[in-house]
Amino acid sequence: MRSGTLLGRDWRLAWTFLAPLGLIIVALIAYPFAYGIVLSFQHKLIGAPATWAGLSNYTDLLFGEQYGGVFRASVVASVLYTGVAVGAKLVLGMCMALLLNERFRGRTVMRGLLFVPWALPTVIVALTWRWMYEGSDHGLFNLVLGDLFGIGPVQFLADPRWALWSVLLVVIWQGTPFYTMMFLAGMQAIPADQYEAASIDGANVFRRFFHITLPWLRPAIVITTLLSTIWTANSINFIFILTNGGPVNTTLTFPMLAYQIGIQGRELGASSAVSVIFFPLFLVIIYVLTKRMLPADAKAGV
Repeated sequence: MRSGTLLGRDWRLAWTFLAPLGLIIVALIAYPFAYGIVLSFQHKLIGAPATWAGLSNYTDLLFGEQYGGVFRASVVASVLYTGVAVGAKLVLGMCMALLLNERFRGRTVMRGLLFVPWALPTVIVALTWRWMYEGSDHGLFNLVLGDLFGIGPVQFLADPRWALWSVLLVVIWQGTPFYTMMFLAGMQAIPADQYEAASIDGANVFRRFFHITLPWLRPAIVITTLLSTIWTANSINFIFILTNGGPVNTTLTFPMLAYQIGIQGRELGASSAVSVIFFPLFLVIIYVLTKRMLPADAKAGV
């Protein structure tokens, strides 16, 4: 059967419109991805020709003395950073959406104010929080702690006990409005008669939430969590500005490690290997969220 019969009379016109998109995908996604994989098997210094390295970049990262300890620290920091940030944003975003979905005076103003952190430029947010975290008496938090409780200056960003949690607070504060916006939009699409019927049947607020709101929101939860996980895990802005991966590698997530090895250390091959090692983790996350959770929506009739 000819392609013209399969695609209809306008198949040539369709391929004409699709060809530029295909070229963009190949040029901006497929080629850089493939080149990054090839580069991970090479010794490549910035400004120098590449030489084949085989698996040495991977073995150096996993077991070598130069990068081994740092890489293991980045695994712990990345999992903790991403897991806590995404989980906290999910819970807080759902709570905020439930609150803003109710009718009360000033709801429109509250909605507008809630989205301000997400709309602000990341650099401005990071610099503002770095000033508030300032380890001297000039920092906002230390000024409040000193005046109200008589506590000496706390090194929020320089103390290994506080650094990661301090960065996470900024990430959660800035990212929660995205969850709220997505969940609130999903709640607006839930038919009101669903809640009315449940109320007539005597369902309390918790039963209505778990049996109506959550099933209807599950697609939005899956997509939002998937996007946020990828964005959070690959984000470098807050860590770069606030801690630069320190102290003692407690905030050294894998994008920060790749930056330090590739840009500061000029080892592009080892830097590419860092990203390639973490790539299967994203595939697992995408598979679990899209293949395991979304089919349940179809069964529930959502």
